[in-house]
Amino acid sequence: MRTMLALLLLMLAGPLAAQEAAPSAAASPAAAPSAAPPVVVREGLDPASGAVVGQHVTLHVDVLFPGAMAHPPRVSLPDVPGLQIIRFETQGTTMRESIGGNAYVGQRFEFALYPRRGGGFDIPPAAVTLLDREGGETGSAQGQQARLEVSVPPGVDASQPVVATRRLTLDEQWAPVPTGRFKAGDAVVRTVTRSAEDIPGLAMRDLDIAAPDGVRVYADPPDIEDRSNRGVVTGRRVDRITYVFAQGGRFVLPAMAQPWWDLGTRSLKSAAAAAVTVDVAATPAAAGGAGHGSWRRLAWPAIGLAVLIVLAWGAWQVRARRRARGADPERAAFAALRRACAGTDADEIYRRFSSWTSQLPPQRRQAANCEAGTLQAALFAAGTPPWTHEDSRLLLAGLETLRRRHPPAGPPAALPPLNPATPAHGVGWKVSS
Repeated sequence: MRTMLALLLLMLAGPLAAQEAAPSAAASPAAAPSAAPPVVVREGLDPASGAVVGQHVTLHVDVLFPGAMAHPPRVSLPDVPGLQIIRFETQGTTMRESIGGNAYVGQRFEFALYPRRGGGFDIPPAAVTLLDREGGETGSAQGQQARLEVSVPPGVDASQPVVATRRLTLDEQWAPVPTGRFKAGDAVVRTVTRSAEDIPGLAMRDLDIAAPDGVRVYADPPDIEDRSNRGVVTGRRVDRITYVFAQGGRFVLPAMAQPWWDLGTRSLKSAAAAAVTVDVAATPAAAGGAGHGSWRRLAWPAIGLAVLIVLAWGAWQVRARRRARGADPERAAFAALRRACAGTDADEIYRRFSSWTSQLPPQRRQAANCEAGTLQAALFAAGTPPWTHEDSRLLLAGLETLRRRHPPAGPPAALPPLNPATPAHGVGWKVSS
């Protein structure tokens, strides 16, 4: 009897144990995917370490959605003092991967970072705006703060714009070739073209355009063009300098140089255009002519013709000056600088400042650079607070005071024929910082 009762209890315990075990098996993590997070945002730096001042550092932001992406999101990055940030208007790279056993799809967005000083940078999280199929906002997300450490290589002057790249070229052209024969009043145009891999054109420093006594020098605003191909930026800057020989003699036009840090060889290099020596003949004096009788016969007609030429030249001079008032490149460049100072974009203000100072003689350019010390510090010095509207107002007020103290003389009347036009280079510049 006891044996039959024990068998009966065993038969009832088996099904009960199976029923209790079933829920725990269904709850096991290995049997089904875990709950999928709604949006995943990841950030990373390349290179993650070992960056030097002026080097292109890529910040990539991955935005992933579970299952499907209704619309590519908008991604932006806040300003970081001392760090130039470029976001080219290109489509993000589509990504697909599995996270926790769940399928995700999304895009990778890239920002080009160019440190303008050494030290550490705390990069705030990227701001992500989520969109529906029609492009309407549905929510937001953000990434994670990133830390970038930047060193200054030995021998590099970080107070000036620094170029760190694997390839940089500097070429120059002359029109006409400076080995020819020149006389007082002639002019030559020097075109210097710099191109660098993975570097924006704005990073290349202003050239030293000093000229010896007896030579007047004029610089056009630089042409700056940045191109992006599959995430690789190529910067190009073209400078045109016109030398006018005011007298005869032998003149040495100075060399041009662009220092840069070679990331491949880890060494400091300089791309240069050599100095050029030009021999200029003085204007020959009027040769002695015919006898006294011939001179008397021609004297009064010659005097009358000279008077007519002087009057015509004076009238042309007045008209040329009136036209120059509306087309003076110095005034136009300062007007563009004044418009830039209405905002807080320090990179744009510096670009307009450089275009304006390129129109000034060396002494005035040096005074303007001293006045703009706070702007240069905001871009290139360590520990400088963000540029503000008050900084823009004070900079503009100081430059306007300097300009009133040394008013622009305007282009000389003889400049248009002595400054021949050169073929234009295409420009297309897109930078946000």
